[in-house]
Amino acid sequence: MTLEHIKTLSPVFYAEQYIYALLLEIILFVLNITVYKRKLFDYISLMLLSGIFMVVMESLWTLCEGRPELRALTYLGGCGYSISVLAFAIYLNQFLNDQFGVKFERKWLRILLYYVPFGVFTLLCITTPFTKLVFEVTEDGIFRERVLFDTLIYVLDWGYIFAALIPTIYYLFPARKKNPVAHINAKYMLIFGMMVPLVYSIQWLLLGTDSNDYIVSWCVALPMVYLTTVINIRSLLESQAKNEAIESQLRIASRIQTDALPTVAPKFAAYPELNLRASMDTAKEVGGDFYDYFSIDEHKICFLIADVSGKGVPAALFMMTAKTMIRDCALNFGNTAEIFTAVNARLCENNKAGMFATAWIGILDMRTMTLQYTNAGHNYPLLLRNDKCQILKKRHGLILAGMDDTMYRQDELKLWEGDRLLLYTDGITEARNPTAAMYGEDRLIRLIEETGDEPGEDVLKKITEDVNKFVNGAPQFDDMTMVVLTIE
Repeated sequence: MTLEHIKTLSPVFYAEQYIYALLLEIILFVLNITVYKRKLFDYISLMLLSGIFMVVMESLWTLCEGRPELRALTYLGGCGYSISVLAFAIYLNQFLNDQFGVKFERKWLRILLYYVPFGVFTLLCITTPFTKLVFEVTEDGIFRERVLFDTLIYVLDWGYIFAALIPTIYYLFPARKKNPVAHINAKYMLIFGMMVPLVYSIQWLLLGTDSNDYIVSWCVALPMVYLTTVINIRSLLESQAKNEAIESQLRIASRIQTDALPTVAPKFAAYPELNLRASMDTAKEVGGDFYDYFSIDEHKICFLIADVSGKGVPAALFMMTAKTMIRDCALNFGNTAEIFTAVNARLCENNKAGMFATAWIGILDMRTMTLQYTNAGHNYPLLLRNDKCQILKKRHGLILAGMDDTMYRQDELKLWEGDRLLLYTDGITEARNPTAAMYGEDRLIRLIEETGDEPGEDVLKKITEDVNKFVNGAPQFDDMTMVVLTIE
């Protein structure tokens, strides 16, 4: 395509190029904000906004030039273009400095380097219709550059660009081994810097050496495609690496948490009829529910279940603390009320995070088959006796870590052959299906009544399968934990 051919199609040719450049930068900006979640005032976003404004002003200037009736628009386009070019150079300078860790600690230095030159140049551009110091538009609508246009704007633009290239060259060669990350940054910054003259050279070959009709918008838009792509993809990869590291740590934490739970209930040779089983299915890698069972002496066994407020790592940390305290107090106090009263006081001592837990604890004396228990705001247990399920609705105590002066009470229950006691967290009864309906306590009671004399582990499996069937693939929002005690 020759210069003469382009000139004959100039209005259509240039309009198409500006539209393409504008659409390209708008797409980049939208992706930058929506997909890559960058802030509106991030340097990349500000560069793209400057580029968009540059395209609009350059197209206005180019398409209105030579039309006397549109002189005002030609002035506006030239003024806006000049200001946006300088703004782009400033944001590019700040972006490159930020990439290499160059900081201006003193506010006055930042004002002197960026705001003062930009303010002076903007004032000169705005007043140029009267002063004609930067440019002018002749009576026949032709844009004429004045001395300050060819000197001041290029001095400022190239000054900001080359000043930012200094750390690029430094980390590319002398300091490449000192800071590998900065060395990688320097590589793609150098490629970005080379793309601007490359696009200029392509236009120079197409339009010829005697043309002043280079489209600067393309020299900005195309390198910005490279820059935003590299920066954002690299950010995504870094974020992915961090997420993988976190997931790995969570898997380890989950394993530690699982290992901290008892796998086999204590067995008493003199009491083979005792069957104690538990299960836990966490909603996240680590959960806030927990259970425990252990021997207090050769005739007594302690078992408990709890549900910590919140989810994830904070709940898991609080869970481990509470579990350790409960076990420690259970081995030192004679009854369940004293255990929870002591544990509550200790948890309240340093609980700035405001965490708390609902819990239920029981101690079974197998000589008398008497169960003493205390409920700290937890779900009521279900007791299956003679194939009929009943709810142990004794008065709740306050949650653990709720108030430091809480005194708990205990209740007693005589267990008989064939009795089954189910403890569970609200992740079971509040499990929801795709229509947001809850599994509910009534459904759980009916299922327990159908278990008959099945072993405890089969009961837990049956409940879990029924809950999963009910939710029908809906996401699990809470941990599901159960403990079942059966007197066989």
